[in-house]
Amino acid sequence: MKMYDYILTADRIYTMDEAMPQADWVAIKDRKIVKVGLGEIPSGYEVKDFEKRIVLPGLIDSHVHGCNTAILLAGVNLMEATSVSEALELIEQRCKSTDEDIVFAPFFIIPQIKEGRFPTRKELDKVSNGKKVMVLNITLHSSSINSASYEVLGFNGDEQGLGRDEDGKFNGYLEDDDINFRTLGELTARLSKEKIAGYIDSFGQMCAENGITTAHCLEGQFIAGDIDLDIWMEKIKADALPFHCVLYPQIWDYEKASKYNLPRHGGCLTLDGADTDFTMALDEPYTNNPKVRGNLYWRDIDVYNLTKKAYTDGKQIAFHAMGERAIDQVLDAYRRVIAEQGQKNLRLRIEHFSYPYEKHIAMAAKLGVVAGMQPEYTYLFDVPGGALEQWVGEERAKRAELYKDVADKGVMVAGGSDAPVNSLNPLTGIHGLVNATREGRRMSVTEALKTYTYNAAYAAFEENERGTIKEGFFADFTVLDEDPYDVPHKINEIKVTATISEGRIVFERTEGK
Repeated sequence: MKMYDYILTADRIYTMDEAMPQADWVAIKDRKIVKVGLGEIPSGYEVKDFEKRIVLPGLIDSHVHGCNTAILLAGVNLMEATSVSEALELIEQRCKSTDEDIVFAPFFIIPQIKEGRFPTRKELDKVSNGKKVMVLNITLHSSSINSASYEVLGFNGDEQGLGRDEDGKFNGYLEDDDINFRTLGELTARLSKEKIAGYIDSFGQMCAENGITTAHCLEGQFIAGDIDLDIWMEKIKADALPFHCVLYPQIWDYEKASKYNLPRHGGCLTLDGADTDFTMALDEPYTNNPKVRGNLYWRDIDVYNLTKKAYTDGKQIAFHAMGERAIDQVLDAYRRVIAEQGQKNLRLRIEHFSYPYEKHIAMAAKLGVVAGMQPEYTYLFDVPGGALEQWVGEERAKRAELYKDVADKGVMVAGGSDAPVNSLNPLTGIHGLVNATREGRRMSVTEALKTYTYNAAYAAFEENERGTIKEGFFADFTVLDEDPYDVPHKINEIKVTATISEGRIVFERTEGK
């Protein structure tokens, strides 16, 4: 019987294992790494030689909305739109050319829109060609819809979060998470099960092309009835995905989620909203909207009770908390259940952890909290005079998402994309860490790579089987065309040339592409 299925070699293999930081070859058998070697390659085995390429442990996305990423990337991309009229023109083109009944138009960036607002319901009606249209802010936390969408949703007209015009009539704006997510969920649920399954398959291909071998998929909530969770479970059980999926059932109903029999609960369970939507729960008002300081969507007792249920059952739990008041709320719930039941080392998670005070960082470290953070966001939007400074002012922007400081003070920071909010490419997040404009965010290349390998594996209790090239671990590898250590200033330009998931080549770039 052969000892190895094949041997992988390349110009450089970075293991992220401090005991052997680099290797010359790796032997794989039955989806796992059985030998990491230096020097001469054993003879008599198939060799997959990536020649001048660079091999890393398979990259991990610790925070991604997989199904929605595929659905919205197939929509009308408004990222380049700088005015309402530009956005409407793009939407009209799609509405005229598609047979689809629902048209999603994501990645609308309000800070760069000349009018500083969404298209109104009436404006969308003029270009929708009978389609149901939903325009989504890049954060996904607010949106606008046309009349055709509104009419099929069964609203009675007095729901909280419906925007109004000067005459008190619905203007198309969905201004808070509850009404916005409900609308997105109801519209998406009108897709067939086969269509949703196809989108999940498309997301799997996107992961392979971006070098992602593990994704923490935060699913549910954005599709009414959470029907996507059932499809995800079917695909996981059938081993039908080109990546390892760590599924987070992102639904508030704890008992409903118990049928999935997972060791975790939650994901992006929103305690507050997002920055450019004016719904992030800040202590002090927004700089550019001094009458508003954001929203807490749940009572303290609700967050505590849900945390207590999960903690009692020995399950990890994760909440979305951006602003100081939301971080206060989740940390207090975590502190209380740990004080009552003892430290179970469940690696309770906070997603985003955007504006913590020093006291929050110290408490998170003390409690053993994991912070799921997305460095591409601040790299793109925290520029002089940019979106963050406009919304929260220079002083608060200075302490936003200080990944390096948070990690140095004892909090495990796991890197993720938050796609479709940011791009799925983990190299852009790694680039954002290495080249961050603020010192408190800036990491070395090794620290940045670990954020998307070992640290992200740790966030899901998988650091002893993934995230490092080490004997006994799964054979997950990301192959790059350039070395991040050689070109730290342009890591975002490095291309993934191959992705190997549990020993299987799931993506290989052909020459010229």
